[in-house]
Formats: sequence, structure tokens, C-alpha cells
Amino acid sequence: MVNKMKHLDIYSIDMECNKTWDLISRGMTKGVFQLESHLGRSWAKKVRPRNIEDLAALIALIRPGCLKAMSGDPPKSMTQRYVDRKFGNEDLEYFHPSLETILGNTYGVLVYQEQAMQIAQALAGFDLQEADVLRKAIGKKKADIMAKVKKSFLDGASKEGVVTKKEAEEIFSWIQESQRYSFNKSHAVSYAKNAYWSAYCKAHHPHQFFCSYLTGSAWKQDTQEEVQELVNDSKILGIDVFPPDFRDLQKTFYLKEDSIFFGMSNVKQVGVSAVEKISVNVKSVEDRIAKKVSSWSWCDYLIFFSKKVSSTVNKALISAGCLDYFGVSRNKMLYEIDLWGKLTEKEMDWVRGQNSTDSLFPETKSWENLAEALTACQPVKKNGGGCSTAKRSAVLLDILKMLEKPPHALNDSPSWLSWAEEKFLGTSITCNKVEGCSDSAKSNTTCKEFIDGKNGFMVFAVEVNRAKQITTKKGTKMCFLTVSDSSCSIDNVVCFTKEWDEYASLLQEGNTILLQGDKDKRRGGLIVKKAWQI
Repeated sequence: MVNKMKHLDIYSIDMECNKTWDLISRGMTKGVFQLESHLGRSWAKKVRPRNIEDLAALIALIRPGCLKAMSGDPPKSMTQRYVDRKFGNEDLEYFHPSLETILGNTYGVLVYQEQAMQIAQALAGFDLQEADVLRKAIGKKKADIMAKVKKSFLDGASKEGVVTKKEAEEIFSWIQESQRYSFNKSHAVSYAKNAYWSAYCKAHHPHQFFCSYLTGSAWKQDTQEEVQELVNDSKILGIDVFPPDFRDLQKTFYLKEDSIFFGMSNVKQVGVSAVEKISVNVKSVEDRIAKKVSSWSWCDYLIFFSKKVSSTVNKALISAGCLDYFGVSRNKMLYEIDLWGKLTEKEMDWVRGQNSTDSLFPETKSWENLAEALTACQPVKKNGGGCSTAKRSAVLLDILKMLEKPPHALNDSPSWLSWAEEKFLGTSITCNKVEGCSDSAKSNTTCKEFIDGKNGFMVFAVEVNRAKQITTKKGTKMCFLTVSDSSCSIDNVVCFTKEWDEYASLLQEGNTILLQGDKDKRRGGLIVKKAWQI
């Protein structure tokens, strides 16, 4: 039974829900407003907000203004300084005593446009109109206006005498850096509320959350990447996602028995119009064979339905797993559909007639499989078969031989299933190509077990999904990776210089490898220690 989505009054939810704040603080923010990027997830784990004030600051702190504004010795970003001060890793010292009342709520860090305006009023004697000009220069990124404001600020600071010229220049440099992109506080708080609401939905109604966000992936710039990330995130939270089920005749993502299913229109090469046509044709076949779609066999689908849609749609539906419930391998279904297509229309009608209650064809025998149907059809008509000539009879005999002795194996290997699902669904659902590798048994840890907290000696059998090499300040090379198995993926894997020099050839996108690694105690990621080819 397809489940209905729940209605939630978002304005009446608990704004102090520990479960919601825990989810945000763990960085489980894929799909959470403003925090779903890798940057947002990473800094959510560092800031660990527990109230709307903290959350608003987090959203403002991950803008380029705070991330790029460097200060102190050694220099660090305003964002990092906020985190270090919040958790006592740096003494809370104000650059100047006059800033304490303005920056007190943000640990002495300039976060909001309003704070810049207040600083200009307190230190440089700006009136409200001049402070508003400063706000516009920040908000609209007007470099020419900012240059004029800087002169006014320094002149005003000199007249007020609250800070020295050098201190005024340092303070204004923070304001100038915030021109790259900073928030006003009301904006940040509004965003924070939306972020909390979406996080609350994810924490308390995860099935509906993921189903809705997967449906919305169609409007993302990179739909496939969005689907991959959402499916991976759902696996981490223990929510099953399955390929479409043909019997349900659903267009897009839907819930059934506490699991999420792709809809048929989410299969590449099967659009919404094709699904609508499928629904109409299913009804016509149900009427003809007096059997509901939920009771069809693979032979029923093949003989009565498959020719009512294009071969492209059939191939996509089968490859994506829509017909897995028949208990027949996907490769066998693809093979039999190809052989069935070699019959003439009259031969197909003969086979359908034999299996129909239509008055023109009084027999009602059901075919157990395609071989039985073709065996009955293979003789010429005068001998009780469905072939018009001896030549066609010979053709069907050849098809029967191909059916009995296919030229290749018709089983579904994990690597093929993974490839097919990535092609037609955008992501691998039922397995990972690692499962097809015999050496995968040498692993002792899955990606999900690692994310759930496993530590110690860990060996993973994984596919490398992403490998981004960088050059350090010392000129050496290292790499950041994303790896996956059938349980989920780990997107914060780091390979430092020594290991990268040794294993770079293995740690390339698309490779399946055995990976031994340690947990990064500080950041929670995985540190590569060794790698082997599977």
C-alpha cells in the first residue's frame, strides 16, 4: 500500500528539540536549508549550534566575508576564530574594549552587517545615514563606495579618538573583507528558522523528508548528484530506498511500507507521458486477461504488455529494477524481450490468442514461460502451430535454440547491476560494484559502520567516487576523496602526502580497492593508511 504524506504545522513545532540540534551538530544537514553543501555540513559539525542565535551565526559565518576575512597572529578566518573562541581553544579577547558591547554575542567576531554599522557609529561617529551607506557598500559589493567610506571612517575615527589610526585601519579591514558577502542579522535569523524547520522534519519525519527532497531533485542543476547524495544520506539514517515497482504505477518518488521507492518517471528514458501511457495500457491488458497487474507473471508482461511500449522504455524499466518482483534476472528479461521481438505480429497474436478468454480464441491455457509459448507456436498452422510457412517455423526453431542455450550468461552480476542503476536511476540502489570483487571479503568494515562510530583496525572494500588532489603550502601533494560501498559513502576521506605518493595510482575515480584507514579523532573523517587493488 502506498503511504500518504503527513501534514505538519511547521509553526507549532518545538524550537528547542535536542534531536534536531543533535542532527545539525553532527553535520547531518544534507537537505537542510542553507547547510546542505559540503561546506555547510563541515562547519555545522564545528560550530555545533544549540539555538537559533548560534544557527544564524553559522549561516552568516560560512559566507565568503567571514571565511576570507583574516586577522590575528597567526592569521585565521573570522569563521575559525568564532569556533575556537566558542569552545575555549582561543582566549576571548576583544581587539579593542569598545567592541565588546557590539561583538559580545558573536565572541568578538564581526559577523553581521548591523555590527559593522554599529562599529562605524561608535568608533567613527557615523550618523544613521552614513552607516546606511556603509551597509549598502557591504550588501551590494560596491568597491568604489567602500573606498569612499573607508576615508570617511578613518577620518571620523581620528576625530573621535577612541582607537588609534592603526587600530582603525585593522578594524576597517574586517569590514572591507565582509564586502565579499555578509548577512544582515534579520536575514540570517530568517534563514536559521527555515534551516531549523527543515532539520526538524528530517529528524522526526525522515521518510517523508527524503521522499519530498528526492522529488525536488528534478529541479536541481545536477539532478544525478543530488539523487546520489540524498540516497546515500538516507542509507546512513537507516532508510531503505528501492527501484520503482511496476505494480504501483507511480510517477515519481513515493512511500510504501516505510521505504522510499523511485517512481517510473524517475527512470531515465521514461518520462511522465510514458508513465501515463503505461497506466492506460495496463488497464487494457488487465481487462483482456482478467488478471490484475499485481498478479501478472513475467510471461504475462512479456506477451501481453511489452509491445505496448517502446523497446527503449522496456529496456529502461527492466534495467532499473522495476520488474524485479517477477523473480527473473534483469539480463534474462532483456534477452527474452529481444527474442520475443523477433516474432511477427501474427505469430504474437497467435500466442496471445492461445492465452486469452477472447471469443475468437476459446482456449484459456496460460503459458508458464516463453519457451512453452514458442514451442506451441513453432509448428506450421496445418500442424496446429502459429507459423504461416515452413521458413518461419525454422526461424522460431532457431529462436527456441537461442532461448535454451543463450550465447552468454544471463545472471545479474553486482558490477552490471550497479552500472545499470547508475545509468537509469542516477545512483546504485541494490548493490555496489565492489560486491562483484572476490577480494571484497577481505574487508572488515562497511562505510556505514564507520559513520556509526566503529574504530580500530578497519579495512574497507570500496569504490573511489571522487579524488581531488591539492598542492599544500609546502608544495607537496595530498588528496581528498569520497569512497562508497553498498551501505553508503564516506565523503571526508583524506590521503596525506606520504600515502598519496605511494597509492595515487590506486586512488583514482572509478577504481575498486581495499583501503585501510584510521579515524581522524579531530575531524571525524577517515585517514588513508594503505590501499590495495581488488
